[in-house]
Amino acid sequence: MLERYAETKKYLLSFIDELKNADSVDQQLLTNSTLQDEAVRLEKGDFKIALVAPFSAGKSTFINSIIGKDLLSMDIRAETSVITKISYSEQIRIEISYIHSPKIDVVETDEEGQPLNYHSCKEMLKRITTVRDETNEERIRQVVVYCPLDICRDNVEIIDTPGLFSRHEKHEAITNNIIPQVNAVIFMIDPDSVGEEHFTSKIRNYVQSAKTSSLEEDGRHIFFVINKIDMFDPSDIAKAREELEGVLRGIIRNPNIHEVSAYYGMRGKQLYSGDLPITEIQRDRKIKIPDPLEPEFPISGRLLSEEHAPNIIQFSQIRQLELSLGEYLQSKNKYLITDVISSIRSILSDSVNKLRFEVKEIQSTLQEDKSVYIGKIDMLKEEIEDLKVQTLEQINGLVKRRIVGGLEGSGIEDEVSDEVSGLLVDVTKDFERELYKKWTKAKVSIDRSNAEETVQSLFLEAEEFLVLKVKELVRHSFLMVKDIISGLIGDIQVQLDVVTERMEEAEFKNLGSKMNRIGNLNVENLVGVTMNKIEREFSSILVSVAKDCQQRVEEAGNASTSQVKVKGFWNWVKGWFGAEDYEEKFDLHRFKKELDVVITDLTDSMNVKLQQSQVAIVSPIMEMANQIVKDINGEVGKIITNVVKIKQNVLADLRKEMNKNEDEKEAAVGTKMQLISKVREIVNRFESRISTLLEGGASTDELSEQSAVHS
Repeated sequence: MLERYAETKKYLLSFIDELKNADSVDQQLLTNSTLQDEAVRLEKGDFKIALVAPFSAGKSTFINSIIGKDLLSMDIRAETSVITKISYSEQIRIEISYIHSPKIDVVETDEEGQPLNYHSCKEMLKRITTVRDETNEERIRQVVVYCPLDICRDNVEIIDTPGLFSRHEKHEAITNNIIPQVNAVIFMIDPDSVGEEHFTSKIRNYVQSAKTSSLEEDGRHIFFVINKIDMFDPSDIAKAREELEGVLRGIIRNPNIHEVSAYYGMRGKQLYSGDLPITEIQRDRKIKIPDPLEPEFPISGRLLSEEHAPNIIQFSQIRQLELSLGEYLQSKNKYLITDVISSIRSILSDSVNKLRFEVKEIQSTLQEDKSVYIGKIDMLKEEIEDLKVQTLEQINGLVKRRIVGGLEGSGIEDEVSDEVSGLLVDVTKDFERELYKKWTKAKVSIDRSNAEETVQSLFLEAEEFLVLKVKELVRHSFLMVKDIISGLIGDIQVQLDVVTERMEEAEFKNLGSKMNRIGNLNVENLVGVTMNKIEREFSSILVSVAKDCQQRVEEAGNASTSQVKVKGFWNWVKGWFGAEDYEEKFDLHRFKKELDVVITDLTDSMNVKLQQSQVAIVSPIMEMANQIVKDINGEVGKIITNVVKIKQNVLADLRKEMNKNEDEKEAAVGTKMQLISKVREIVNRFESRISTLLEGGASTDELSEQSAVHS
């Protein structure tokens, strides 16, 4: 799925090790660069993919198809009740974490003490992750399965969420909490379900929730899979696709929809890898594919052979989905690659430019008075240090004014708070309108027998609507902060461009020449990592705010609920001993008398809770923004300090050269010219390999720019 990304990543990390051992590359430049931090981020960069599907849509089969192993139970009775994550490891093991305990159980062997294999692992998972044992979801927080799967090798994690629309209501809350924390979401759909009214209304809400759970533009992170193309007529699949596009209209402009057979994908991959003997496929009456030589005739049974494995996989169309998903995930962490490439180019460029500058200065000072030249060097070092101090003060002032505010305008907190306050007014009106509309419709058919169920359903729908609106509000606020911080980074770059010119002026004034881009005062590499931090913070804050909103809505509902004594003779008898039973029940008497008052109370209560959400929304966003700005300040300070240190090291090296005689200086020039040639060889090899790795990729144009080393 991430083949090109993985190969590029492997090469870059290997090349960094090569640079550390290259005598022609200036190690001070390497040490004082941001390359090591960027290499760590690249190595640890992860991709999380969540699969969301209605109960019985074939979700486990689909995951098995993606990983190419029969790992998750496909038994319709083994409905998933616990979040299950699949990650990479050389050895198969299971880690179980619990809701009410910090301990983590690690399972590496089966009941007979043998190391887990895929079969025994599957049986173990069936016991601990499904609703067969009703205590699972009450005890277990999540299960992580570690396997030697190629698809997960490069920090790819696949997350199996409890089914939507299932009989277990808590599953939906779990699914809604996990979606904001992943890079991509796959909604899998059964062709039979798309046209159903219940499905249509529900799936719109889920997709809208998934869209507002990410800062990605227009739901680019959401993928849709119509499964079971092997079981339905092509016309039925086409109709399901058309209906799904209708459901998504107005939510996602160009939905990424794929039609697959998860079952064929899994069986084809198992046959291809040797996990299944051909006899198993031949006995499988479900497997029937077009004859590769005569497509109009299907083949099955004994006519199938090992050579047909690619044809079975091709029929499943699972590869098209994997390719689309891989391209998205590569673009998602593209900055990790671009930052490392940019830093490598800067180090190689600076190494050449530093050597050239030293050669030029040594040659120009062969006849110059030693003490005079040393005096010039010392003067330049002082000026550069002063420029560093002044620049840091200016940038700190710039950041403070933009974040806190001042005479020129308001800060981030005021802007976000005002925006949230204004949007909350609209959300409140929308909520009142939506609740009134639903209540007006429900009241027509309400009676004594359905009253309690109707109002409880209304509470749930109100909660769902309100949580979605709050998510939209949080997303809007984050995008606002993202734009502000992006603009701030641009303003900082303008300041650094100014100080770059002033340093060059100081160099020319004192030495009569410039250092030619030795040290790069550029904050472009901060953009990717900063925006990624904002997205990560968004997911955690969104879950927190959504939970807060959900809790407030539940409190509003509980205001109309009371404990009443269970009716009946035996409960009356138990009351004599103080042991009578009570049950939670909606007050139907009050309900019948004051139907509209109840709904008005509910609306007012929820509106109060909604207004209180302003602090719950703004506070964590501002904590995040302040921390990110603090990080930016630190990174910018590090960049300036490192550049100044590099320039001062150059001057210190030149000062040492002044103590040499003419012959030694001539020899030093020859050595430095040889080093320049070696660095050029490294540059050419690097650029050639990077060009090959990125050829045909979505980011080729951006990543394959010419090296900064000048002729």
